[in-house]
Amino acid sequence: MKKQKGEQFNCKTSTTIVQESGDYMIAKVTMQFEGFTKTDLVTLVNDGGNWKVSQSINSYQ
Repeated sequence: MKKQKGEQFNCKTSTTIVQESGDYMIAKVTMQFEGFTKTDLVTLVNDGGNWKVSQSINSYQ
């Protein structure tokens, strides 16, 4: 995801929080491009009040 920082994509994006607690969060990010869809399951951890990505798993359809 760091490689994509600042990039703008021509797609429709939706985000859903799958699970959340004070220490971690799992989010599903769906990006619908023309011709395919990319889905990311992103795990974030709360590090001193700042949310940081700890893992990202993606799939394409």
